[in-house]
Amino acid sequence: MLNLYIAPKSGRAVRPADAAVDALVRRLLEANIIGAEADGAHPPGTDVAGFFHPDASDSHLPAELTFDALRVHLETKPRFLPPDNGAGFPDARCTMCGDTLDPDVLQGAVERLRYFPVDRFELRCPSCRYDLRIGDVDFGQPTIVARFWLFVEGAATSRLSPSLLDEMSRVLGVPLTVVPEVPEEDVESWVPARRRPKRWR
Repeated sequence: MLNLYIAPKSGRAVRPADAAVDALVRRLLEANIIGAEADGAHPPGTDVAGFFHPDASDSHLPAELTFDALRVHLETKPRFLPPDNGAGFPDARCTMCGDTLDPDVLQGAVERLRYFPVDRFELRCPSCRYDLRIGDVDFGQPTIVARFWLFVEGAATSRLSPSLLDEMSRVLGVPLTVVPEVPEEDVESWVPARRRPKRWR
């Protein structure tokens, strides 16, 4: 199962207005995508399958088109996402010279971001000796810096409904992107998805 971060695409860590975030939560409640909040999280609603891309039913059973919980995060300082994907970033490269970065050293730099601001990211490329900022690292998977995000825990797939994502972007007033905590192909290598030949609606 995947953990997903739905955050503004902008590299400037845009934070939508509180009223826009409240309107988005209301919209998801009205669409029965999520249920009423309990203990800081929203459970899936009765129409949660509408959260996912229509072709997700080609590779997942209807009961799999859900998630465990959805949480709204509003931060005062920008945060790097995903903060700790559990697998590190083995394909990360320096964008200055193109050489691969040591995954353990990079993971240590990322873990320090739990305690320090993103602009305090510190990593020197061992090949070109350039002092890398976070934007100078190609992590080999989607990443983002954000002050607002929706955290979707335990989703079956990162392929969300494009029309719903567009509607969420419209309500918030900022375009959104989906960042999986771990690339989906890696998750599928851990737990192969069951195939369903026929589309379920």
